[in-house]
Amino acid sequence: SSVESEIGRTTDPVRMYMREMGTVELLTREGEIDIAKRIEDGINQVQCSVAEYPEAITYLLEQYDRVEAGEARLSDLITAFIDPNAEEVAESEDVNLGKEDDEVANDAEDEDEDEDEDGDNDSDSDDDNSIDPELARQKFTELREQYEKTRQTIKAKGRNHKDTELEILLLSEIFKQFRLVPKQFDYLVNNMREMMDRVRTQERH
Repeated sequence: SSVESEIGRTTDPVRMYMREMGTVELLTREGEIDIAKRIEDGINQVQCSVAEYPEAITYLLEQYDRVEAGEARLSDLITAFIDPNAEEVAESEDVNLGKEDDEVANDAEDEDEDEDEDGDNDSDSDDDNSIDPELARQKFTELREQYEKTRQTIKAKGRNHKDTELEILLLSEIFKQFRLVPKQFDYLVNNMREMMDRVRTQERH
């Protein structure tokens, strides 16, 4: 009992951490899915804000032009594209996939062990081919066209016009389909934050 009371009133950071962790419930599959959805919603909200910052889209299009020119890799810019029409389907499938994960896990581990022997030689080529270049070209063309349309509307009618707000919304919907590499995403967010700081500084003077 003296040991238990000692642990209960300990100030040792490690023991305190272990004591706290003992009271935390482990995540269920449904909990993991819920957190993943919240993260996804958060990313979408941030991307909608970024889409209202013209320089961010300009930067993204410039980086894709470098990919087309062979100066950069597509996999260094984006990780995937999200199909907006498949979101509901994907959400309903998550639960079913969770039930199958345990059944597949053991077989997948065995396959991974075999693939590891040859994986080192193929990893670079797999990374380059993870995104369909034609799909990327189609998506970036769609983004560029809507960006130009939005930019012209802002120039002609100003940012507060209802037509401009509609074009920005359409641009946001397209931009939300892009899943950027974390480094690129952070770059855009940081640039937007710096711009907002500059605006606040100017407003105070």
